[in-house]
Amino acid sequence: MKNIRAKSVCVFRSQGKVLLAESFDPAKNERYLSPIGGGIDFGEKSRDAAIREVKEELGEEVDQLKLLGVIENLFMFNGQEGHEIVFIYEARFKDSDIYQKHVLPGIETSGHRFEARWYDLKHIKSRETPVYPQGIIEML
Repeated sequence: MKNIRAKSVCVFRSQGKVLLAESFDPAKNERYLSPIGGGIDFGEKSRDAAIREVKEELGEEVDQLKLLGVIENLFMFNGQEGHEIVFIYEARFKDSDIYQKHVLPGIETSGHRFEARWYDLKHIKSRETPVYPQGIIEML
């Protein structure tokens, strides 16, 4: 039986840019962008999951969380169907120096390493690289 996954992600904005991580779907041979975040643990509130995920993946503390919305995401990744309910938060890094860095190295709980970068919102809307979950760009 397949399950619906509860997920919480965090969006960061600065000077017309948004912080997104680049990922890759091997089955589609597709590069895509997505915000920092991950699964909500049983008994954990979505807000707390967003804070925890940023700390785990980027090693950074956040505050001023604001819920932008919730997206029901039906998708295919690596040939497998997925279904998730995604809580989209916007937050600020406590360390303001983060906003001066062009690239932030990150690591998933699986050990997979990634890089998050600041992308110009206008450029993202006009480029072919998709941003997932679908509908998140419209929230910004």
